[in-house]
Amino acid sequence: MVLSYYHHIWRPRQPIDFFRVQTIPLTFQDMLGLLVRPDIGVIVIEGIGGSGKTWAAKAAYQASRSLNLFEEYIWVSLSINCSMTKCINKIAASLPCNRRDEFFIGRTKAIIKEYLRRRKFLLVLDNTYFTEESILEYLGVPCPQQQNLGSKIIVTTRTRRATSIMEPDIVITPEPLTYEDSYDLLREKIGKPDISSTHDLIRYCYGIPLIIILLAGVLCDAPTQGTFSELVTNTRVALRNQISVFNTMQHIVKFAYYQLPNDNVRHCLLYCLLFPEDRGITVKELIQYWIMDVLQETIDFDEAKHVGKEILDVLIKRGMVYLDDNDHVRMHDVIRETVSRFGKEKGYNEQHDWYFRNPIITLEHHATYSERVSLMDTEMGCLHGSPRCFFLTSLLLRRNYLLKSISEEFFCHMGRLDILDLSFTLIEVIPPSISCLTWLPMLLLSGCDFLKEIKHIAPLVRLEVLDASGCSSLKSVSSGSFDFMVLLKILDLSATSITSMTSIPASMELRQLNLQNCPFVGSELHYGVSKGGAVRNLHLGDIEDLEDWMSMMWLPRGLTFKLSDKFGMKVSLDSNRDGNSYVYATNAYFFNCLRKDSPLWFNCFQKFQIVISPLMDNQTTDTDSIFQNSFFRTKHFAHSIEPVRYLEINGTVGVPSDLDGVLCHAELISLKRLAMTTQFSDLNITSMESLAELWVENCVHLESLLSVNDVLAISAMGNLQNLWISNMENLSSFCKGMDDVTSFSCLKHLLLDCCPNLTYLFPSALCLPNLETLNIKFCDILERVFDSSVLGEDTLPRLQSLQLWELPELTCVCGGVLPSLRNLKVRGCVKLRKIPVGVNENSPFVTTTGEQVWWDSLLWDDKTIKRWLLFRNWGPLLPQLATEG
Repeated sequence: MVLSYYHHIWRPRQPIDFFRVQTIPLTFQDMLGLLVRPDIGVIVIEGIGGSGKTWAAKAAYQASRSLNLFEEYIWVSLSINCSMTKCINKIAASLPCNRRDEFFIGRTKAIIKEYLRRRKFLLVLDNTYFTEESILEYLGVPCPQQQNLGSKIIVTTRTRRATSIMEPDIVITPEPLTYEDSYDLLREKIGKPDISSTHDLIRYCYGIPLIIILLAGVLCDAPTQGTFSELVTNTRVALRNQISVFNTMQHIVKFAYYQLPNDNVRHCLLYCLLFPEDRGITVKELIQYWIMDVLQETIDFDEAKHVGKEILDVLIKRGMVYLDDNDHVRMHDVIRETVSRFGKEKGYNEQHDWYFRNPIITLEHHATYSERVSLMDTEMGCLHGSPRCFFLTSLLLRRNYLLKSISEEFFCHMGRLDILDLSFTLIEVIPPSISCLTWLPMLLLSGCDFLKEIKHIAPLVRLEVLDASGCSSLKSVSSGSFDFMVLLKILDLSATSITSMTSIPASMELRQLNLQNCPFVGSELHYGVSKGGAVRNLHLGDIEDLEDWMSMMWLPRGLTFKLSDKFGMKVSLDSNRDGNSYVYATNAYFFNCLRKDSPLWFNCFQKFQIVISPLMDNQTTDTDSIFQNSFFRTKHFAHSIEPVRYLEINGTVGVPSDLDGVLCHAELISLKRLAMTTQFSDLNITSMESLAELWVENCVHLESLLSVNDVLAISAMGNLQNLWISNMENLSSFCKGMDDVTSFSCLKHLLLDCCPNLTYLFPSALCLPNLETLNIKFCDILERVFDSSVLGEDTLPRLQSLQLWELPELTCVCGGVLPSLRNLKVRGCVKLRKIPVGVNENSPFVTTTGEQVWWDSLLWDDKTIKRWLLFRNWGPLLPQLATEG
């Protein structure tokens, strides 16, 4: 796609006539070309809000990283309130150089300059509003042209003052989208093929992407055409007679705000104002805040988590916030500026870059204007006194990296607090006055590296969330702290040095206990968890005595049991709504002690989804996607079972040993990318007592799938009904060495896909008396289904559906007829001249789908059979639809 921009070569310190800038189409490749031109050092992208400046910068940034064009990559998000000091600290924090928080700003600048001056770097300063001259020198950043290593600086800004002081080599101004491009973008975002009624709305958008995205957000969820037409009419009225682009932008933001589904969604949007503009908002944190402050008054805690996710999806779809990456969201600065007035009216005052050292600006002053006070990312070093904030409900002090001490009486007059966030501060102790917060439901202490003990919290009887994750020095929680916390639902002590913990009462409503990556915790810790508790999610990490954990017979049914080892695992922390148990591990050592008769199978793993997938050091696994996209019924096979007990082994050297316990209970087993030898016997088939469905995919070294003994063992167990074999590059035999007639009696559905080394599928001695579905696709040299002539009446008596796709060498399916065949689909089988169908006056029609040329070339022993066949020619979309069943 071509992205058009105005661009102009800038001559430093000389005025430029912006009215003489020429329009020049600038493709994405052109943008990348600027990053390798030796005469270009500083690139400024200037334009109004919503025109795509950040998008263009991010696209160039990500592409340059993938192409490895630079040694260092620094992305710094800024805002109109962001100070120079904060910008310098942000640049330093992005570098791996030795920088400590207590350094003076001059020392920090010197460290930045020394580190970058000998390296080829790409620095992006996004959304700048600087006005100071010699800005690069002030920031400690070497000038790319003077450095002469090919470094580049990209700056995005809405102001010409910021453009001029950057002394750029080139200025790019995004050009508005054409009418056609605007219409295409609107149609894509709405997701409807016909939006002809919106044609006249396009001219109100001025070709600005953000306006179009917000307009699409308003129209995308219309349930009926009538509602859609009504929204179009209302939008037309709202945007008519606007006097400028900026005026239109404000009106579409306000209109989109009022079109949000309900007050809860609007409140959740306004909550984003409490976070700093120049930093992405962590999705997990944001939803936690919503639950405690917006949603939980009307719905259950667990339900609120899912409602929060749904609300976030709505806000993203409506364009009111956007994903910065998978874990963070942002609100566009134009949207933020417009809705800030609504936020003030409802108590969500916009976060500013307050300097807490200023004695005029006090906590009491802020609390006078709002029940919620956000002082994130400020430069305060301590909290003194006992401010009288009787009506304060939220105090957010997250990421105050200089905050070391809080006076003992500081919280004495904040009895109405609902949320206290002290995460990522340098506090060493929790002040005794925290015991005054008897109504506090949420206490966040995550990342407080110097906190050694959690004390004084026993009176917090209404606490629902205590998150102390990442407190690397934390060793204990005071005895008796949880005795009366019957409402506590989430207790997160992951990545701490905790060695002991006070007991948890049986009456507690605990849903999630997280102890991942706690190197000093031992199996004795489980004695602190009451046998009558209601734990639903237990997250464990590197624990040497796992076998002792396996003896916990009291663990409740439906537990979500998540484990990770030394590699980082990105797992969902959802509460367990479906009664399934989840175990994610990068190796199989956890399962060595999970024997067939382990009590966990009956107490916790009534349903389970287990994934064993080793990771490299720099990888994470998004486990949500594993199960959403894995089932035959949605991907490949209409006859899949509903997987109740599911095991996936992905990318291991072979099938891990000592898995008998899991194999015995698994109903669906998926084997992907196993570096096996040539024989499938590496997997102990006799252990698969419950196996009903087996997937084997991308095992490139496997030459033979089953042995005669494997077939006999599986048939004796009698459970395996569905078998899917896909992308097996060297598979040359389905079943090898079969001389005597053998029945594979339990198998009902077989799908074979992309096996280019198969010349035939079944040995003639194999009988499949109950096979109902056979799909064979993309096997380049497959000549026959059986290695020699067999009668379909004997070998496949119950086959009802047969699909043969892209088998250019296939000449024969079987002899005789397939007496139960009702559905035949053939595509790309030019050498198949006879089909094994036999019908009569007492049998139903056989539906046959194929190409007309193929149908006309078929040879018939009895041409009267044709009148009992219902032939359908492939239409333009039929092949795609046919894969559904």
